Amino acid sequence: MSWKSASRALSLKTRMALICMAGSLAILLVAVGFMELRFHHEIRARNMQLLTGKLQDIATVLARHPDDPVALAEEALGDAPLNYFVRVLKHGQLILESGGMGDLLPSGSLRGKPLVSILGRDFLVAERTDGAYLTQGAMDITEEIRLARSLRKQMLNTLLLMGLGFTFLGAWATHQALKPLRAIAESTGGITAMRLKQRLDPGEVPQELHDLVLALNGMLNRLDQAFERLSRFSVDLAHELRTPINNLMGEGGVILVKGRSAGEYREVLESNMEEYRRLSALISRMLFLGRVEDPTAVIKALPVEASRLVDEVLAYYEPMAEEGGVRLSGEASGSVLGDAEILRQALGNLVANALEATPAGGEIQVNMRVQSGQAEMEVKDTGRGIPPEELPFMFDRFHRVSGAVDRKSPGTGTGLGLAIVQSIARMHGGDVEISSNPGVGTTVWLHFPT
Repeated sequence: MSWKSASRALSLKTRMALICMAGSLAILLVAVGFMELRFHHEIRARNMQLLTGKLQDIATVLARHPDDPVALAEEALGDAPLNYFVRVLKHGQLILESGGMGDLLPSGSLRGKPLVSILGRDFLVAERTDGAYLTQGAMDITEEIRLARSLRKQMLNTLLLMGLGFTFLGAWATHQALKPLRAIAESTGGITAMRLKQRLDPGEVPQELHDLVLALNGMLNRLDQAFERLSRFSVDLAHELRTPINNLMGEGGVILVKGRSAGEYREVLESNMEEYRRLSALISRMLFLGRVEDPTAVIKALPVEASRLVDEVLAYYEPMAEEGGVRLSGEASGSVLGDAEILRQALGNLVANALEATPAGGEIQVNMRVQSGQAEMEVKDTGRGIPPEELPFMFDRFHRVSGAVDRKSPGTGTGLGLAIVQSIARMHGGDVEISSNPGVGTTVWLHFPT
């Protein structure tokens, strides 16, 4: 298992504990290192100050009493601590030296070295030259160094214990901090398809988790709405399929009861063909609707001439309009950016719905214009109109206006036309509006950017 895989496999509590441990150890290590450096610096600075001060006193005696060895010895060696050593040379000749210094620290071993380690002992050394005199001093700081090392060892042990303590503290703190998330997981774990109305209470979680709870509630709202739409769609689809299938089965059962003439069989087959066409139109529209509502669907956005689009739709529906005694006209200008085939389908659905709702002598106008970066399709009819209470449901699948039983074109009456138009508009980044007055007519607008 790679390091990345292993890190992903760790629980959040373990990760937080390790982070707390690593962070605390890093901070404490820096603190210990800094304290040790300061301690060593203070030891050296304090002892070096004493040593150089002593050398200065000896230099003063040499300046005042250059030929008085008694005064020099009293100043250099009198009341000297055990860890202090001094040597005075004149023209390279030894004239004064602390006892045992020659064996521990030969004259040549002190040149240019502020710190000397000999035989397991550490010496801080200094020297100065005053005319013919060379004065060398040394101070044994072995005990101070040992104390510093012992202190460092104790601090590292303390550091290790503190790191372990921070680890357990981090694990405990993470466990406590994750309680609200565990509560959210328990609450959402009880939500099923039958309990999609259940929501989480933002007031029961910390402020930092409010956005998460609101996002989960929003997701549940969307799932609930989608589930309700799917349930209604399933019921409506079953209802739509049941009617033609029952008609086919009923007619088939009647015709099979006894022998029939060729004309009677022909009538039944013609009636069945009408139901087959209805089923075929329903299936085709359902497949088309599923395609345009696919989130991964990508439209072929190309420049489309508005006038050509409107002329093609009018030319297709002109025979049906003439047969129904409806005047069909249109006007278009500019060009739009979109999928020509899908836009033609949307405009055709609107015209087909208008033909179904418009009686003989009525009029349907199809307009399309582009201005200020917006394209607008408008289909206006002088048909029977839509009751106000039904307008909010016009884009629902399988919804049909009460009393709308006339079907003037094959494949109409499935209740999917406006749902398809709305999906097409949204695929192009737009939407649909509808306005209607009973007995006056209906106008549908399709808007989308271009």
